[in-house]
Amino acid sequence: LAGITDHALEPHKSGAWIPNADVYESDDAIIIKVELAGIDKDSLQVRTESQAVIIEGVRREPYGRESLAGYRFRQMEIEYGPFHRTIPVPFAVDTDKAHTSIQNGILKISLPRAKEAQPRKIPITMDS
Repeated sequence: LAGITDHALEPHKSGAWIPNADVYESDDAIIIKVELAGIDKDSLQVRTESQAVIIEGVRREPYGRESLAGYRFRQMEIEYGPFHRTIPVPFAVDTDKAHTSIQNGILKISLPRAKEAQPRKIPITMDS
């Protein structure tokens, strides 16, 4: 998709990790899917800001330092702590008709086209 920045080139925001995302555009909307396994809905924020979607939150480490005493990690690939991802949107979106959901660790954001930008927070619902 033209105009979408490769997340490997996106600068890390104060040590935050960057989740993987897919972005699909149709004639009337943009769909963003973000890989967020293990993220608590309450530690996640999605908002629009000047033709961009900003996704921020924290993935908490399930292991406390006390429970790790005596262990040596052989491999650690899962990133924990704060994350931040900015996805450019090539057109203004109607945030009043936006829909978000999380299913199987994938956050899906659906943003219909609008005539002018309307910055605001987007509530997140959990699908069963």
